[in-house]
Amino acid sequence: MVTEQEARSTAAAVLQEMSSFPDVPPLAIVDVEERPAFWVFHYQSVRYIETGSFLDSVMGNAPVLVDRKTGQAHHTGTARSIDYYVAEHTNGRHTCALCASPQP
Repeated sequence: MVTEQEARSTAAAVLQEMSSFPDVPPLAIVDVEERPAFWVFHYQSVRYIETGSFLDSVMGNAPVLVDRKTGQAHHTGTARSIDYYVAEHTNGRHTCALCASPQP
């Protein structure tokens, strides 16, 4: 079983990778939800966390899931609720770019 700290490290590595793309600011975890099969990590830009200014926020930031059993990270989306994405992953109906990538 993956601990919250281990899952947090995995999610932070995913955010660091995302921040390496042009025009993507440094990102940080702002909230975590514990679900039966996943840790759900919500994030925001570091600048927004520091200033609280809407102008510094990122939009379309879909949570990152980390499987509690395997430690595998998964991207979600913004079109549906987090419950939908958790159910898709739980039932094996979803794949994302992270599913095929080596994990940190």
